Amino acid sequence: MLLIELNEFNRELLQNIAASHGLKHLQRVLGWSRASTFTSDEYDTGFLEPWVQWVSVHTGVPSSQHGVKNLGDVPNLAEDQLWESWSKRGISSVVWGVMNGNRRSAEACKVFVPDPWTFSEDAYPAEYQGLIALPRYLAKNYLDFSKLTAARKGLDLVGTLLRSTKGSDFIDGLRVFWRGCRQFGPTNAVFIVFFEYLSAMAFIRAAERARPDAAIIFINMLAHVQHHYWKSGDGNDCPQIAFAAAATDEIIGKMLARCEAAVGSGRVALMNALSQTCTIEEPPWILYRPDNHAALISFLGVEATRVEPLMTYDAHVFFASAEAAASGAAILQGARIDGKPLFFVEPDSHDPLKLFYRVAMSDPVGPDAEFVYRNKAARFADYFTAIVQRTGKHNQNGDLFANFEIGRKSLANHEVSGWLEQCVSDGDRRLSVA
Repeated sequence: MLLIELNEFNRELLQNIAASHGLKHLQRVLGWSRASTFTSDEYDTGFLEPWVQWVSVHTGVPSSQHGVKNLGDVPNLAEDQLWESWSKRGISSVVWGVMNGNRRSAEACKVFVPDPWTFSEDAYPAEYQGLIALPRYLAKNYLDFSKLTAARKGLDLVGTLLRSTKGSDFIDGLRVFWRGCRQFGPTNAVFIVFFEYLSAMAFIRAAERARPDAAIIFINMLAHVQHHYWKSGDGNDCPQIAFAAAATDEIIGKMLARCEAAVGSGRVALMNALSQTCTIEEPPWILYRPDNHAALISFLGVEATRVEPLMTYDAHVFFASAEAAASGAAILQGARIDGKPLFFVEPDSHDPLKLFYRVAMSDPVGPDAEFVYRNKAARFADYFTAIVQRTGKHNQNGDLFANFEIGRKSLANHEVSGWLEQCVSDGDRRLSVA
């Protein structure tokens, strides 16, 4: 069984792009047996996020039970993940890039590469650590990083990719990068697509070498371009989305050609755990990121021992005592801009020395706007940068496709785990799930 976790793709958008650009592999997959997926988590709860919903997919329990709400919180997870359950039954696996996942006790998991934001987890075996070192560093220091450190980790990344991919696959990745640069220049979207393409090639090679019973790969590039470049509902005027879809098409084509013989019985499923809807007609929602999370925390007078930035506008903050954590939370909660809270703050339910915060302001602000903290004022633009006006927003519904009969019309995200368990253990391609 091969599970392709194609994060947050919009089915109608992808179908239209695939048809318009002749992406035959995506057209093939989107024509497979289909079931809808869903979650009862609502947008304003903080649980309608991919790093929450994928945990539900992997554990078989809803967010109300597993309680994992933020990136990097997976050490608090009590439930077994799919690859742990498989390992207990002697089923081997390769798990690549999954959100909020860790290998833990899964001895039969031959290769495990975490997402860059799960800072508590390293790659297994260690030879793959170079794949996540640079993305992890840039994730922590997105707007304020050392070029020397980034270059050093970049060389390690290139070396790891050269060792982990076939030469022809690496050359294909360079071709994808060149095509993107010709269209858009060396933008974030181009680098993200380039990295994920080569990462997928390394996954394919790992699967060919390990020949596991089951494998999972997480791919995020479509989610990124939908959030940033979805300028028209049908996608006809969204070249960055077409570029990412074309790279995804190549990845899927190679997986279908080479992983069928390498992974289990050749059954393949593809899903998104949640989807996105286009927001270009809605009032502007701006994503603001602190230029330097640690520097901002210090400037505000929060006495933290460590700050771990997450994906963009959020971070975990650690303290020496529960009293310092409570004081830090009060400072962050008291910050205001235009009379509104500047931050959303949430103490960690498992660790009294840790809290989570994110930038709560999403309205457009003027260049001279000020925020207020501890009876002081500071210029917003001196500490925050507008990253993007969001063009795609999460919704509760998703899709599951398989190259065999799924057996159900609809599954909640947490029900997918049981279905996958049966897929791996049942040799019949035509499964019937009660």
